Amino acid sequence: MGPRLVVNVLRFLLIGAVVAIAVVQAVFLPLLSGEMARNLPGEAYMRWPILTLAILGLLCVQVAIVCTLRLLGFTQDGRVFTPAAFRWVDGLIASFIGASLVCLATIIYQSQTVAGPPLWMLALWGGVLTGVALALLTWTMRALLAQAITLRTDMEMVI
Repeated sequence: MGPRLVVNVLRFLLIGAVVAIAVVQAVFLPLLSGEMARNLPGEAYMRWPILTLAILGLLCVQVAIVCTLRLLGFTQDGRVFTPAAFRWVDGLIASFIGASLVCLATIIYQSQTVAGPPLWMLALWGGVLTGVALALLTWTMRALLAQAITLRTDMEMVI
C-alpha cells in the first residue's frame, strides 16, 4: 500500500468521523438529554449545561480532526516543513487544551450538583490528564518542527 493510498484512506476515515460526530451533536445528544430529563425529573435542570459541555467536548475533537486533515494535506504536498504548518499544529494544541477544560468544567459542575458515578468521574479526570499530555506532546513536536524548518532553510541556503 503506497503512501498516497494510506493518506487517502486516513482522510476518508477522518472525514467520516467528523460527519458522525456532527450527527451525534445535532441529533443524538439532544434526544438523549431530553430522554434523561423526562426519566429523571429531579435532575432535569442539568440537561442544558451537560448537553452544552458534551457538544463543546465533541467540537474539540472535530477541531483536532480538521487540523490533522490539513496537516495530512501538507504532508502529501511536501509542505509540512513550512511555517504555514504551525497554525494547524497550534490548532491541535488548542483543541487538546479545550477538551481538558471541558472535562474539568464538567467535573466542577457535577461536583456542585449531582456527581456522576465514580467511573464517570474517573473517566473525566482521565480526559483532563490525557488532554494536557497530548497538548504537551504536540507542543514538543511543534518545537521539533521549528528546528526542522530552520535546518531545512539553512540547507537550502547552502545548496
